[in-house]
Amino acid sequence: MEEYAKILRWSTDKAVYGLKTTIQLPKTATFEKNVGFINFYLGVYGANVHYECGLSTKPAETANDYWHWFWNTGFSNDGGPWMIKGGATIPIELSMNCDNQLEFKVAGEVVKTFYAEAEPFGALTNARLVVAACDQKFESIPDPLPEWATRHDAVICDCFSFRDSCGTWVTMSSLNSNPPTSTIFWPTGHEHTGTTADYTTILSVGRIIASLKD
Repeated sequence: MEEYAKILRWSTDKAVYGLKTTIQLPKTATFEKNVGFINFYLGVYGANVHYECGLSTKPAETANDYWHWFWNTGFSNDGGPWMIKGGATIPIELSMNCDNQLEFKVAGEVVKTFYAEAEPFGALTNARLVVAACDQKFESIPDPLPEWATRHDAVICDCFSFRDSCGTWVTMSSLNSNPPTSTIFWPTGHEHTGTTADYTTILSVGRIIASLKD
């Protein structure tokens, strides 16, 4: 199944031992189709597994203005109850603990602990913050792609930082990371019907503000 998506990716080439950010969720989010999602998450690669952990909503929950936390490894996934309201400010963290296990924290509480299987956890790579939305899913990709219909107002991801080998939290900046310079439109290489509905972004040290509007 192919996803019709838009992605902003703020990454670092450095090996890290944790990531964190504080997310102020959009006050409104809308879907025209009964499929898709809006995700804001931290991602890392460690012990031969990709981990994605963050906050999400979907069409069935937006009528009640609900979001929840989620995690995904590509092999399995789960999430918390749909009880976070739009506009809420929620700190999230994905980092190693003193036992070399990977913890996902939401508002300071550990909601999921990952245990390495194939090999022990070491430094984490492919560390990133992702702002993404999926409008539809296709069995086969239409060409041209249909007009984009999923929207949300501003999400603010603030205090985006990584933890180094000394245990120090370092704020992401142009000196130590690769901030998003453009939106990734997926699938690539296809014509669009109507507007492509690009993100509007404001970047500063440790912060991205992104909205997806008309």
